[in-house]
Amino acid sequence: REPGHWRGLDAVVALGADVDLTGLEAPALVAFGAEPASSGATPEPITLADDTALARPLRAVKLHDAFARSAPGLAASTAAALSAATPRILAAGADGRALWATSSPDGLRRDRVAVLPAELGPAEALRERLIPGRSLALLAVATLLREVTAARSWSLPAPRAAFVLDDPNLHWPTYGHVDYESLRAHAAEHHHHVAIATVPLDGWLVHRRAARAFRDGARELSLCVHGNDHTGPELWDIQNDEEAVAAAAQALRRIQALERRAGVPVSRVMVPPHEKVSRSSARALMALGYEAVCNTRPYPWAREIPTEGPHWLARPADAGPLTGWHAVDVVGEGLPVLLRAGFEHPREDLALRAFLGQTLILYGHQEDLRDGLDVLEEGAKDINKLGDVAWGPLDALSRAGVQTLRDGATLHVRPLARRVRVEVPEGVDTLVVDRRAFAPASAAQLEVDGRVTDGERMTLATAGASAEVELSLGAATPAAANGIAAPPRRMWPLVRRVAVELRDRADPVRTRVQH
Repeated sequence: REPGHWRGLDAVVALGADVDLTGLEAPALVAFGAEPASSGATPEPITLADDTALARPLRAVKLHDAFARSAPGLAASTAAALSAATPRILAAGADGRALWATSSPDGLRRDRVAVLPAELGPAEALRERLIPGRSLALLAVATLLREVTAARSWSLPAPRAAFVLDDPNLHWPTYGHVDYESLRAHAAEHHHHVAIATVPLDGWLVHRRAARAFRDGARELSLCVHGNDHTGPELWDIQNDEEAVAAAAQALRRIQALERRAGVPVSRVMVPPHEKVSRSSARALMALGYEAVCNTRPYPWAREIPTEGPHWLARPADAGPLTGWHAVDVVGEGLPVLLRAGFEHPREDLALRAFLGQTLILYGHQEDLRDGLDVLEEGAKDINKLGDVAWGPLDALSRAGVQTLRDGATLHVRPLARRVRVEVPEGVDTLVVDRRAFAPASAAQLEVDGRVTDGERMTLATAGASAEVELSLGAATPAAANGIAAPPRRMWPLVRRVAVELRDRADPVRTRVQH
């Protein structure tokens, strides 16, 4: 539009230091210039304000941005661009210069930012513009879009989090540097939850004190599935559907046996060894009713795809630029992926993940607790300051992956997992479920509180009252693991697991000797 020709617009994004917004009766974002196409600069620390003009996870957060380092601060012309209103600084550089400011003349939001995002390259994902080291420009645009569409936007899932420790088993009340009772007490004191990703092959032995720690501490501790035999990237190595089903079924039978021995439920969420899953293994997990995969990459089979951006965003050529942007990536034929990151991952990315409605999962191994539980305490502090965070087992995090949009007495629902729980507000008497968000196949079967329905619109039995409804979406009833033949017997996986466990259990002794 030419300046002054504002009729019929919901908002304006303008480029130029001296844009005149006179006569505009809509929100606006004005930028000095665009990001450079590339930047070799050291990322500059940027402090975001504790201001309600920012989404809750972004308030009082410190980010880093290499693409704003060369940008000038907002100059005197800012006041005119903000319609002479007193601006509030939303982001400031290391030297105190304002990089993002806002005001509300006549109740209309006016934002001023140093830079707008440069165009995406042909192989780039949008999420590459919202990462540690580059986020300011896209955050300003996304914030404007959220404000403009707030009345008709799908809600994001509430913040949800867990820590995951890979490999420990229940053979003893401790495993290396992991002491289950201490872990439970620490989680209760510092408000967090630890999910133990246990190897199904290890489920043959359960110590009663270890089991009791999980039974009595269900709010703080849980179990999930870590491969089957854990012989390297085993779920990637299987490239045959029949072999994949056999392995996934064997893992499930072993987990069911572990549940009987321990009296403890195990989340049907797969944490793949070495962060890799083949398409065949993904199909097998779905067929056997696993609810999700917890992984560092949205596409766990994108093992060696070259990418100039973050390796965790590697994706097939047909995946599109929104990989890693959604609250939950549902990949393949309906596999939800709960993203996780290592304890060493830049913590500012947690704020960006929370902004997108993604899971806040940090993971590691028993050796990460070698110096005590401080890594968990610090992680819990970093996560809990992002809002009202719900901590819990991985299946609970998966089931919270749902988006809603209310239209009077009707609640539209987008399930982002195989099974979700929906909080139904008071005054809602009808649910409309959008199956396409998760299972685009028309054969998908929908269950509502255990009742199968063919339609997408349903009247609630508790019409008008607040309630919780559980939706289950899938192609059919999961295959029975007991009817599937096991893979050929091999001694090597057991020998390897015993050796790894002995190594891990000896680690505290080695640590004491070294000190």
